[in-house]
Amino acid sequence: MELLNFDVGIIGSGPGGTEAARILAAKGLKVALIEQDLVGGECLHWGCIPSKVYLHSAHLYQTMLKIGDGFGVVADGLKFDFAKLCERRVKVVGMLHRGLEQGLKTLGVTVIAGRGVLVSAGVISVTAKDGTVSEIQVKHVILATGSSPRVPDGVNIGGRIITNREVFLLKEQPKKLLITGGGTVGCEMASFFSAIGTEVTMVERGERLLMHEDAEIAAELVKLLGRHDVKIDFGTNVEGLVDTGSGVKVSLKRVDGTLEDGEFDYALVAAGRSLNMDVCDWGTLGIEVTDRKVATNSFMQTSLSNVYAIGDLAGKVLLAYTAEREGEIAAYHILGMKMDGVQLEMDYKAIPSVIFTNPEIASVGVSEEKARADGRSVVVRKSLFSTNSKALIMGERDGFVKVIADSASGVVLGVHIIGPDATTIIDKATLAIDRGLTAVQMLSAIVGHPVTSETLEEALG
Repeated sequence: MELLNFDVGIIGSGPGGTEAARILAAKGLKVALIEQDLVGGECLHWGCIPSKVYLHSAHLYQTMLKIGDGFGVVADGLKFDFAKLCERRVKVVGMLHRGLEQGLKTLGVTVIAGRGVLVSAGVISVTAKDGTVSEIQVKHVILATGSSPRVPDGVNIGGRIITNREVFLLKEQPKKLLITGGGTVGCEMASFFSAIGTEVTMVERGERLLMHEDAEIAAELVKLLGRHDVKIDFGTNVEGLVDTGSGVKVSLKRVDGTLEDGEFDYALVAAGRSLNMDVCDWGTLGIEVTDRKVATNSFMQTSLSNVYAIGDLAGKVLLAYTAEREGEIAAYHILGMKMDGVQLEMDYKAIPSVIFTNPEIASVGVSEEKARADGRSVVVRKSLFSTNSKALIMGERDGFVKVIADSASGVVLGVHIIGPDATTIIDKATLAIDRGLTAVQMLSAIVGHPVTSETLEEALG
């Protein structure tokens, strides 16, 4: 058995693992990045990037349909070409994948293909696809194995029953699509497919979409999805999914006990994520696991001081850019890097949520209902995009900005946006909440005109 030695072994090459590898290698450490699939992980190949390729094309298509020749733009014979979109996804993901691999190579990161398993605090076993097993000895370990689509009991993925992975392998546009789950993936895919002409039905066992977002934002999304004839069944469970070869037979059960059967071209299961925990024997190694996630401190260390867990595996906030920051924090701690004499720690108070539906949704901080449930006295202000100059110019008048501030101090506690450029506008609010700024302090910075972010300024005022 071949034995290799590294300063740091990283299992998983998603945003968190690759960011940690870049930082550590740039500082001269010998780094092994172990990946059993494709470098870049779920985000690059099956999540963030391909979904935004699809959503951007759908938004362009809808923009052309909506504006017609009223903007001085005439497009005869406008149609949506699903096959061309699939080609573009492959091209964009491929370019980013090659760039990522080249960047890691340039920095001197050793990428090892295979399934990595932590067998002791300083040894990682790697099984290649051909069955060959090798071991590497390391001083530090970063576990960054991410998560996979959660599949409910009794559901068999395959054929016409798909997850967020298989949806990007479709060669044909579904005429009728069932989406089970009203979270981020479900809402983004409902927005995409309905925009290009697919008949979409969403099934959500809860009472609303996007449980992690402000209720008013979620309600607005329901209204806007309705414009594209998206049917949403709340309080409904999927009792059965059967792939018939030509379609999917669906059995639904509502909270009132009523049953309904239907048939769709495909069923997209968007029921959340399951953490990829099979990277070691947690109990044998003595690594603490609580609530089915790996316990870490603010430096992303596990109960074994030389073993770190980041990203979805740490279970704090299951977002690619959270994993990236956690990877940075773990790398800085291994290096002993400090800022102003203080060791950098992970802070979750100002992590934005960005959802690329049409229109976009973004938020940071607490929701109105959370603030009131905590007994806080708050001031809530809203501003509509329908009164914003740039939004009117763009023909994007839907949505609003909602600001929650402490009524006594004026400190901004939360910002929630649904509308054009929401995922960009939220950056300023994220910085403000991170620094504990008041609405008055935020307004002290001059913004351009005409820009969509003026809607945030109006809500702050």
